[in-house]
Amino acid sequence: MEQPAGYKTTLFDRHGAAAADLVRAWAYGLMVFGITIGAISFTMASGGASASLWQWIEALGVSAVLGAVTGFSGLLVSRAVGQGWKHVMVDGATTPYEEQYSFEQSLVMRGQIDDALASFEAIVQGNPDAVKPRVRAAELYSRERANHIRAAQLLAEVQRIPRAGVGDFVYATHRLVDLYAGPLNEPGRAMVELRRLIERMPGTPAAEQAREALATLKARHHLSS
Repeated sequence: MEQPAGYKTTLFDRHGAAAADLVRAWAYGLMVFGITIGAISFTMASGGASASLWQWIEALGVSAVLGAVTGFSGLLVSRAVGQGWKHVMVDGATTPYEEQYSFEQSLVMRGQIDDALASFEAIVQGNPDAVKPRVRAAELYSRERANHIRAAQLLAEVQRIPRAGVGDFVYATHRLVDLYAGPLNEPGRAMVELRRLIERMPGTPAAEQAREALATLKARHHLSS
């Protein structure tokens, strides 16, 4: 940005955010310089002998070197910490940021359920691979509006999303089974979902639980396999 006439640029104008690192480095260096000078002066005074010019020049040199080394080290550490923070928090190099949908949560807390659902619907329409908003919208539809059909549709979409994790698939399947065996009164479709889970995850605790649920469902509704 062009500066007004007569404006004198500052350290922050020239170096931006890195100026803070430079300021800290200078502060560390000057602090060590001062401490070293004081220590050498005290040592010379306590020795009972007056220091020569060359001794003072040597003391200044040692102090300057220590101050410079400390300042440079502080600059490197500060920049390294800054880069690490950016790498983790901004670039998302370790754990990707996961949207919390706080706006929709605030709408629900204020009792604006329809507005929250409309917002979730807009999100899922624009994001075919988004898992969490589909799950949250499904729960909201089922719990607050008794729209179990739309809830089941959203959960079925979660099952088909390639990037959805195993936990997402298992959760969506369990909720579909709950809806089909409960308010939707379609036990046959609930059995289909349980078999799908067993086939996809053979030999796992989730599959064993699905087998038990399948047997219970068949006995309850007198359905054949």
